Amino acid sequence: MNRLFSTFTGGLAAIMIGSCTGETVDYTVPPVTPPTTPPEVEVAELPAEMPDVAPPTVASAPLSTISTETVDNFNDFSMRFYLANSEKSRENVCVSPFSVGAVLGMIANGDDGEGRDEILKVLGFDQSEDGLNALNAYYQTLMSNLPNIEEGISCDVTNTMWCDPLTFRIRKSFMQAIMDRYYAYGIGINPGGAVGQKAINEFVDKNTNGLIKNLLTSPLDISMAFLNTLYFKAGWSQGFDEFATSKRPFLDIDGKEKEADFMYRFGMTEYVETEDGTEAVRLNYGNQRQLSMTCILPSSRINHIPLDEALTPDNIRSINIGMKEENVMMWLPKFEIESKDTATIDILKHLGAEKVCSGQYPFGLIAAQEKFCLNYFIHATKIKVDENGTEGAAVSLGGMDNAVGPGFEETSIREIIFDRPFIFYIQENTTGAILFIGSVKTFS
Repeated sequence: MNRLFSTFTGGLAAIMIGSCTGETVDYTVPPVTPPTTPPEVEVAELPAEMPDVAPPTVASAPLSTISTETVDNFNDFSMRFYLANSEKSRENVCVSPFSVGAVLGMIANGDDGEGRDEILKVLGFDQSEDGLNALNAYYQTLMSNLPNIEEGISCDVTNTMWCDPLTFRIRKSFMQAIMDRYYAYGIGINPGGAVGQKAINEFVDKNTNGLIKNLLTSPLDISMAFLNTLYFKAGWSQGFDEFATSKRPFLDIDGKEKEADFMYRFGMTEYVETEDGTEAVRLNYGNQRQLSMTCILPSSRINHIPLDEALTPDNIRSINIGMKEENVMMWLPKFEIESKDTATIDILKHLGAEKVCSGQYPFGLIAAQEKFCLNYFIHATKIKVDENGTEGAAVSLGGMDNAVGPGFEETSIREIIFDRPFIFYIQENTTGAILFIGSVKTFS
C-alpha cells in the first residue's frame, strides 16, 4: 500500500469522564436504592465481572470499502497527534492514534451536539450525524478485520466501558451503538478507587500480553471509563540475520554520539528518496504483506532537515507515490520504546477538543438520567523492534464522572543507514491506516 497512514497493533487508549459539578463521589458506600429510570428509556445490562474473553468479531465489510479520503483525514489526525507529542520531547516517542481515536469515537456516540462535532473535527470527520456514522463505520471495518488479518500475526483490539450498574443506568441505545460499531462490551465494575485501579491494571496487563503493566499507579476519582487496548506482534516478511547485527554509532537529537545495535539487511526493499533528500523504506510483515513499518530518514544531504519537518505534505505524497522495490543495503538499529502520558487531554484540547476536554461538557446520551464529562485521559504504549519483527501494545483510557503492491525493477544498489533520528509508523497496507507512529531520537 502506497499511502502513508495506518496504526500499530499494540495500543491502549483510555479516557475517564468526571463530574461536571466537580463533586467528589464516594465509591465505598453504594446507594440504598438504585435511581429510578424514566419508563421511555431502556437500560443496558452490564456483567458484574470481567468476561474471560472478548466477544468474537465478524468482518462486516472488507478493508477495501474504506475510502481513501476517510483514511487520509484520520491519518492527518495521526500526524498532528504525533507531532504534538514529539515537538517538545528530546526522548524517543511512540503513540497509537488508532487507540486514542477508538476511545474518542465511543464517547462521541454519547452526544448529538457540540461535543460530538468537536471530536469529529479533531479526528478529521464531518461535524454532523453523517460524520459520526462515517467514523463508526471506519472503526467497525478495522475492528472486524484486524484480529483476523493473517495467521501468525497478532493484531488484537478490545474496547470496553466500565461503570457501576447499581449507581448508573446506561442507555441501551448507547450501549448497542458502541457494541455494533466498536465491538465494545460493558463491565459492571466501578473504575474509580482501589478496586477499579486493580481491575483495570489486570485487564490491561492481560490484553497487552504483559507489555503494559500498572497503567494506573494510584486510584482515580472517576465513575466511568472507556478503555481501548491494542496488541500487535508480527514477524518480518524478509528478516534480518542476527549474526549480522553489530555495534555502530548513532548521532542523537542533541548531536551526541551513542552506541547502538544495528541490524543489517541486503536485498529487494521498497525504497524512495524525495526531492529534498528525505529517504524512506517500507518493511513488510508476514506472508501476505498486509501490514508494514515505514521508516523515514530526514535528509542530511540538503541543509540537514530537522526530524519532524520531514513530515511535510509534499514529502508524504512523494513517499506514497514513489515507493518502489530496489536493491537496498540497510542498517537499522534495534529499539524499544515505552511511554505513558497523562497530558493527552491537554494535547487533545490543543488539537481542537477544547469544550470536550474542559471537564465541563456534558455527554447526555450515555446514561438514562445522568450526564458525564470527560476529565481524565491516559495513553500508554510499548514497542520492540528486533531481527525477528515487531511487538507492540497501546492503551488509552478516557475517564468520566457523572454530572448532573509496487512492481519489480532492477536498479543500482541503494545504501541507507538509520544512524541519526528517524520516524517510523506501522500501518495496514490495504487502507494505509496507521496503528502506531513514533520516532527514535536517542539511545541510553
